[in-house]
Order: sequence, then structure tokens, then C-alpha cells
Amino acid sequence: MAFVASIHTLTRHGLVRGSVPSLRQGGAAVLRGGLEARGTKCVGQHPDRRAASLFSVFGRDWFTGVGRNLPSKVEMTAGCFKPISSIMSRKAYSTQAAPKGEKDRRFVSVNRDDSAGQYRVEFSSGPVGVYPYVWMRDNCRCPDCYHPSSWQRASSISDLDPDVVPTSEELVDEGSVLRVVWPDQHSSDFQAAWLNRQRFSESEKDEVGSPELQTWGGELNGRIPTFDFQRLLEEDKELYNWLDVLNVKGLALVNGAPIRQGALEELAEKVAYTKTTIYGKTFQVFSKQEASNLAYTPKALLLHIDLPFYNYTPGIQMLHCIEQTSDASGGASQFVDGLQVAEQVRQEFPEMYQTLRTLEVDFRDKGSDYRVYHLKKRRPIIQYNKYGEFMCVNYNDHVRAPYLSLPVEQVKEVYKAMKLFEEFMYRPGNLVEHRLGAGEIATFNNGRVLHGRSSYTVTKEGRRHLEGAYMDWDEAHSRMRILRETLFGDEPL
Repeated sequence: MAFVASIHTLTRHGLVRGSVPSLRQGGAAVLRGGLEARGTKCVGQHPDRRAASLFSVFGRDWFTGVGRNLPSKVEMTAGCFKPISSIMSRKAYSTQAAPKGEKDRRFVSVNRDDSAGQYRVEFSSGPVGVYPYVWMRDNCRCPDCYHPSSWQRASSISDLDPDVVPTSEELVDEGSVLRVVWPDQHSSDFQAAWLNRQRFSESEKDEVGSPELQTWGGELNGRIPTFDFQRLLEEDKELYNWLDVLNVKGLALVNGAPIRQGALEELAEKVAYTKTTIYGKTFQVFSKQEASNLAYTPKALLLHIDLPFYNYTPGIQMLHCIEQTSDASGGASQFVDGLQVAEQVRQEFPEMYQTLRTLEVDFRDKGSDYRVYHLKKRRPIIQYNKYGEFMCVNYNDHVRAPYLSLPVEQVKEVYKAMKLFEEFMYRPGNLVEHRLGAGEIATFNNGRVLHGRSSYTVTKEGRRHLEGAYMDWDEAHSRMRILRETLFGDEPL
């Protein structure tokens, strides 16, 4: 179903904060999921996504107003991506973008509740906040308790009294600062703008670490979101757009990369760095004798995620096509959204879904490449965290161990569930296929997007050569938060 968002809704959610002031003068903006814009195909977003989403939809010029008139109305086609909002229910305990005018926020009233051990605070705008005394003492921002240049707490919890009760409090600096004096005569100043962002379980969720995921299927054939290599190196907005698509949808293409080795390291350095694995900082995918991996043969590769035998599986995978086989029918890359498959299994076979979530399968790999290695790990096929948020799928038939660390009476059950999961993966409505050309890079969330390859023929005229590399989500999310601070004015800690 299409949805409509007025400019007032966009402003309330911070979607146009400080970027297009003229939009605040009035007029309507209609936002419907699934837009094809400036070559980045089908990047419709949920209206609650913030300014970053609009950068992805409208592009750099829409926000800056350079080279075109600002639109008063934008229409998009619904149905390209389906938000899974029920999965994203947890709210993080972190600070987020400051609403417009936050720098001028003031305290209206501060009331003590010593029986509950907390302050009840009313601000000049925004809801009333409740702050436990012990938390406020722990988060004193004075130089003795907090080291500002490192953004780290300098005090020790061993010195903290969980039952502490303030001696006094007062509003200073025209009501912009709450000053609290503690029994040891230590004084703590709390800025209204900073304190208002601390909302505990009601805090605004982390837009980067807990995004609203959007599922996809075969409708992405010929419509995979696409970015330009050189712009990713040169423009922070474009870099954020690419990372945001990987974070929310899990799959994007990059075109225009130089046709040589080393391009992936250049791209990774704009984010952080590549993850070194048993295959090195990067790895070359082409047919080899005595191959250490099935990918280094012309054989077809079943849909899988990479390295499920690692304790910390790589987060982002990049595959750069340097040379494509002349076999016109072979060597096509295949992609499937593991989250969509998991949701389909949950809806149609809930008991099998529980098996895939609870019973663990063993993965292992042994060989010699960048290092001699023998790796083992046991995981459920579908993995969520304790908040019910999707984490990853762990599926790779090629490296499933010959043993199962399960009670023997559960073995048949887990085989039935794995077979069902694979059948769902290969449903025509789930499968996306794209034959990479020289200079194209496939980038995807390795914990969510299963990838495979059709077989190909090695000819005298040429071979198929891809360079691969990984990045971890920790560094990618860190880079996204830094970019949000500079591009959209998000407040740090």
C-alpha cells in the first residue's frame, strides 16, 4: 500500500532538518516507496527513515538545490521493498540526532522523588524525562569524571553509591543547565539539550545499528541499487547512501571501478579497511588447480554465506569483476534475501522455522591458502538476538561439517528443516541473478544475502576473474555514524 507523508511529518521526523530550509515554508511532499532516481534504482524508503534515506532517494542535487528546482511533490511506486517493522522493536540506549532548536532547549521544572530515587524533569519542548539519581551521578560530565577528548568515563563504578541522594539542585545559565550537588560536595552540571536525549527504554532507536530492514525478492532483477565507484571515493553523501542501502536492503552494485586488482582496498579505505581472513586481505577468484575453495573452480556454487565457521563472520562482502568469461551463458551471480526466506518459512511452516532458529548446525573448513587453517563453528540457520531483531542467516552446504552436535533423535528434523530452507531460497520469486561485467562490484551483507554462481566454461579467449574482500559491520556502522554527524547534524555521545 502506498503511503503519504506531508512536509510537516517529514519535518517532525527530522527528515529535512537543516538541509532544505525552503521546504519548511509549506507545500506538500508525497512519499511512496520505490523510486528510481539518478541511476540508483528502486530505493523507496519508509517515511520514518531520516535524512539519509532522502539522500538515497533524491540524490545530492535535490538537497543542495544545485542544477534543478526543488520539487514540491514527489511520487514513487509502491511495493519495491517491504519493511519488516515488527522485527525492529527494540530502542537503543544511545543519543541520536538533536531535534531542531535543541541547542536552545531549557529546563522548565525539576522535581525530586527521593522515595523512587529519581528526578522528574520538564523541558521547554519534548516530553517529561525521568532520571535516576545513581545514573546522573554515574554520568557526571565534569573533567574529573569524564574525559571529553576520548569520549570515555574516567570514574569507577566501585566509587559509586547506588543509593545516592543529591544534597541540592538548581537551574543556572538561564535555565539551560541543571546543577546537582552530591553528599561529598561534588557538583555535576547537566546541559538541557544533552539530558533530553537520554531517554532509557524510550530513547530513540539507533538509526544505524537497528535500522528498519526492507526485504526484497525477484523484483530486483535488473533493478539492483547501483552506485558509481568514483563518486563513492569523492562524495561523503554518496558513500553514506551506499552503506545505508547495504545496511537496510543488503545488496548494491558499484559500477565504473578500475579493471585491475586493488580497487576493493581503495573502496574499503573510504570506510575503514578490509578484514583479513584465511584467504588474505583480498582474494582472487578464478579457476585454479588444487583449489582450496570450490569458488576457485568453474563449477556452480550453491547459494551460501561465506565463512560461517568463523566466530565473527565477515559482515560485508565485495566481489569485483576484473574479467568475465566469454561463455555467454555462464558465470552469472545469484542473490537471495535470507531475511525474506526466513520470514516466508516462519509464515508457512512455523514449526520448521523454530527448528532453524533453535537447533545448531556444525560448519568447518580445513586447508591451506593465506594461512594453513582448520576452523569450526556451530550455529542455528536463522539467528535473532534477544530483542527479536534479525541478526543473520548461517547457511552454506559446501562447508557443513560431516558431524552434527545434536541428539541423534533431532538429526532427521534438522535435515528436513534445512532442505525446506533451501527449497524456499530457490523459489523463482526470491532469486535475483546478475552477470557481472568488467568494472562492476557486487556488494552485499554477508550475514543476510546468500550468493551463488552458475557454472561456466574456461575458454582460450578469456577467463573469469573476480577479486574479493570483506569488511566488518562494526567499522561500517562507525563510519555511518560519523557521516551522519557531519551530513545530518547527529549529536555524538
